[in-house]
Amino acid sequence: MGGVLRDALGVTRCVPMAAGLPGVVRYVVRDAREIMSVFDEVVAPLVDRSVGATPALSRDARDAFLATTVKVGLAMRGYAEMAGVPFDPALAALGSSFTRVYDDLVDNFDRPDLDDRLAELFRGEAFEPMSEVESLLLALYRAMEARLARPAEDTIFTVMRDLHDYERQSRRQRDPRLPLAEVERITRGKGGLGVTALFALLRPGMTADELDLLVELGDVLQLLDDYHDVAVDHRDGVVTVATLGEPGLAVLADKIRGLRSRFARHYGPGRDRRLAAMLFVMLVGAFAAGRRRLDRPVRSTRSRRPFVLLFSRTGTITPGGAGFDG
Repeated sequence: MGGVLRDALGVTRCVPMAAGLPGVVRYVVRDAREIMSVFDEVVAPLVDRSVGATPALSRDARDAFLATTVKVGLAMRGYAEMAGVPFDPALAALGSSFTRVYDDLVDNFDRPDLDDRLAELFRGEAFEPMSEVESLLLALYRAMEARLARPAEDTIFTVMRDLHDYERQSRRQRDPRLPLAEVERITRGKGGLGVTALFALLRPGMTADELDLLVELGDVLQLLDDYHDVAVDHRDGVVTVATLGEPGLAVLADKIRGLRSRFARHYGPGRDRRLAAMLFVMLVGAFAAGRRRLDRPVRSTRSRRPFVLLFSRTGTITPGGAGFDG
């Protein structure tokens, strides 16, 4: 009971972050619909061309990509507001969708040569798709490249190469004997660089100081995501800091408050209001997830309502097409 009380107090200390909730509401009411419209124009045709011959796969991909786009779009919109950079809904939709198909390929599709071929793609070398899903991944990647039109040494590409190394290592999280220190290292690398890559879509030539700050943010977001998925990860035998009971939401809440101080120093006071409100909502959700029965995880959805997409579990792309609950 003491742990629950500590976590509750930690969440309570973050209540001032709720001041930015009107920005989250504006996102749900207005911005998310704009992103969904751009998704239909930019991403949906790539899905149709790449996997349209398999209707079930096409439907799963569209629904998983749309849900991911709405969720990630909130974070990217908050970053753009905080950093004072333009928000590009097309890059948000492409980057979110690429992230989803990339994660699902690495996690759900068993091809021994896939890791090396993806590493070659991220080094700017040729990539020959071996399946419909790989064709979709390549189409999204090329569309991002074309829209970015940046040199190979830009932050986005160097971060993606480093991120791929951690994604390969994340398969070790299926081993129940994996030490906590290794789980924490992989979590920080995967989450920190994953978020940095998405935000780098909006910021050419990111500085080392900002890169370090966003890796910290990405680590926190990954930890929060692990708490949200704790029931599913327990069920599937995936080892995360949350399934191991670490670091505790009280500690995580302290990290979030510390991040806000760093945001104020780097970007200016008050510019993180929308992003901070998103973190607060995720923190409250993580607390609720910890009280949820393990046999009743949040279900995925095929809805097109922004609010439902934002607060439901995202479906996945799987070889058998069983990545959605309904």
